[in-house]
Amino acid sequence: MSGLAIMGGTFDPIHNGHLRTAVEILDRYGFSELRLIPCFQPVHKDRPVITPEQRLEMTQLAISSDERLSVDSREIDREGPSYTVDTLRAIREEIGPDTPLVMVLGMDSFLSLPTWKNWHQLMHFAHLLVVSRPGWEPDFVSELNAFCENCRAASPHELQCAPSGRIWFEALTPLSISSSMIRGLARNNESIAYLLPEPVQNYIQQYQLYR
Repeated sequence: MSGLAIMGGTFDPIHNGHLRTAVEILDRYGFSELRLIPCFQPVHKDRPVITPEQRLEMTQLAISSDERLSVDSREIDREGPSYTVDTLRAIREEIGPDTPLVMVLGMDSFLSLPTWKNWHQLMHFAHLLVVSRPGWEPDFVSELNAFCENCRAASPHELQCAPSGRIWFEALTPLSISSSMIRGLARNNESIAYLLPEPVQNYIQQYQLYR
């Protein structure tokens, strides 16, 4: 599939669960590129204890062995609260009006969509590819249910046929890894090996992060 996919997040730290989702999406859909976009200041989470620059460096280290993945630093460069609609608008201006742009997000994030800034405008700039666990059928609030009915794609091929405006749900079996788990292990001086790429593990240990 031609087009650009993006995944945003705090990446505090980035781990193998994030990366496994990214490569599965690339393998299933054949996007020409998937960009990881670390946020500067999450709007719906507590501010990370490490710096945005450290999270950016770890994300860059994590994807160094896969040329299909790249890191986009625009939210950290922009500073301030990281609003997705602003990021999508900027990327759309760069890639032009016709290139498919697909934002990959988890079901938890999708369920919180009505709390996002100008969330209906997201569809002007991109498609949404929502990743959920197999067999999970969440209850949508009425506002989100109407949104899905209006925008839901009949097949994933629709993400390729237009630049934006459709929603597709993809079931993936996630790795049971979380950033909070890794931070807790590091805080307790326990091993974080095999939960995240070795260069990221080495970076955390070198700078004694999350202690």
